[in-house]
Amino acid sequence: SGTELAISGGNSLDISSINTDAQDMSLSGNTLSLTGDATAVDLSSYLDNTDNQNLSLSGNILDISGGNNVNLSPYLDNTDSQHLSLTGNSLGIDNGNTIDLSSYLDNTDHQNLTLSGNDLTISGGNTVDLSSFKDNTDNQDLSLTGNTLSLTGDATAVDLSPY
Repeated sequence: SGTELAISGGNSLDISSINTDAQDMSLSGNTLSLTGDATAVDLSSYLDNTDNQNLSLSGNILDISGGNNVNLSPYLDNTDSQHLSLTGNSLGIDNGNTIDLSSYLDNTDHQNLTLSGNDLTISGGNTVDLSSFKDNTDNQDLSLTGNTLSLTGDATAVDLSPY
């Protein structure tokens, strides 16, 4: 934008001091081209297509393809006020376990979770109906706004942006 070169999710750089002839770069499908240069670059060999993961729920076990599973049974009563915490790479819940998120720091997934009603959806993947885990006895909702994960009725929120 103008003389500011930026990358999504990264930093930006002022390139106003660089004196070059104006050329335009374009990406069509997987082919990168530069105006005035007949050589185009095919980028398709850099696509690994390994990020298509699916969530599945069988009974009280939530699975993600190519990953682990979580037993949701301890969370079925929903009668206690619980708090999420993030310390370093460990995500924890009061009176529960912690999960080390270090192995998920490859930053290549660029996927989003969305919750609409009782449906949890992962981008590029599938949808899981979570209605069987909702008993409405404590009226708490888990929400994700940007990179902030929070629980209603709890002032503590977890910033997930480092992950």
